[in-house]
Amino acid sequence: MRSILYLYRNRGGRDRFREQTFSGIKRYAGMCSLKAVMWLDARPELVAGMLARHHPVVGCVVDCADDNAAMRQDIFGDVPVVYLHAPPTLYGRGISRVEVDHKAVVRTVFRELSLGNPSAYAVVGVAENYSWSQTRIEFFRSLVKEYGYDCMVFRNGGRSVRRASLLARWVASLPQRTAVFAVNDFAASEIVAAAVEAGRKIPRDITLCGIDNAEDICETSEPTITSVQRDLEGEGFIASKMLGSCISGSVSVPPLMPIWRSSTFGSKKSTYRIVAALNMIRGEACNGLEARDVIARSAVSKSLFNMRFREARGHSVHDEIEYVRLEKVFTLLSSTDVAISAIANMCGYRSQRALNKAFNLRTGMSMREWRKLYQKKL
Repeated sequence: MRSILYLYRNRGGRDRFREQTFSGIKRYAGMCSLKAVMWLDARPELVAGMLARHHPVVGCVVDCADDNAAMRQDIFGDVPVVYLHAPPTLYGRGISRVEVDHKAVVRTVFRELSLGNPSAYAVVGVAENYSWSQTRIEFFRSLVKEYGYDCMVFRNGGRSVRRASLLARWVASLPQRTAVFAVNDFAASEIVAAAVEAGRKIPRDITLCGIDNAEDICETSEPTITSVQRDLEGEGFIASKMLGSCISGSVSVPPLMPIWRSSTFGSKKSTYRIVAALNMIRGEACNGLEARDVIARSAVSKSLFNMRFREARGHSVHDEIEYVRLEKVFTLLSSTDVAISAIANMCGYRSQRALNKAFNLRTGMSMREWRKLYQKKL
């Protein structure tokens, strides 16, 4: 049986993020009667033996999120390779790769943070040798500038002890009601610790949003951390599709959706109701949930709930449901081969006509036109 290999160098063993990526690879493999194989702690000197063991190999998906700098294309011989998150400075610009759509991720973060009408914005990066961190910082700064604000930046700070001390001083200097973007959830957890040391309260003094939805970090933090979830499963599927279709080039994958937690909402009773409503919408919007269902479960009057929800989100319950549904539509169009005629039912729309209208209003084009445009990028 022909195989697709997923290579990741992680001496710590399996992790949840890699499992999600591999699930996308397995989904594509299942559609094409291929075998999907995950190879952890992949090393260049073992590649030839691994390819021989699983011969014939359709191609390899090489995940560069850790330290695969030595996994260059020439060691794979004639076997096609698609890289995940590969910096062009290491592998060259001619490689086939799937990367995070950093602009889309940053726009999602900004949307969440701006709903609280902050007085100022700030961003915290990680080590300066990570190009993705610098990319997210610059995108966020330019987006904030578009809306007429300056953006304070904390880039690195050196070794961990020195960084923690400098970060605490930096957080102490932030104006009241500053919205802080952390380029990943680990950086967000550092901000939470720095806020404690600086005597600043989250979210009363500052609000905070990260990226990745690493539940072991976000759920155990106090307060819990709002984070944007990346489409890891979609990244694996698209990388496999590029291999199977002999497609070259670069494809950027947008995120899924924000996972709302206390760092952007606080602890008031009314806030808990809003967070519960948002999580309900996230879980049930594509199952036909309507605004009246959300309001009925809120245990407060319709007028009060609508007022509190609009204060928190800047738009109506119906708009939030529409947002979640359309994000699922975009995911199905970009990272699956699901027929367009089946998408309305899968995303909670009462009819194909209702979805067509909503999609055109959001994008200015039909779903068929959007999918064709996206596939051109492949």
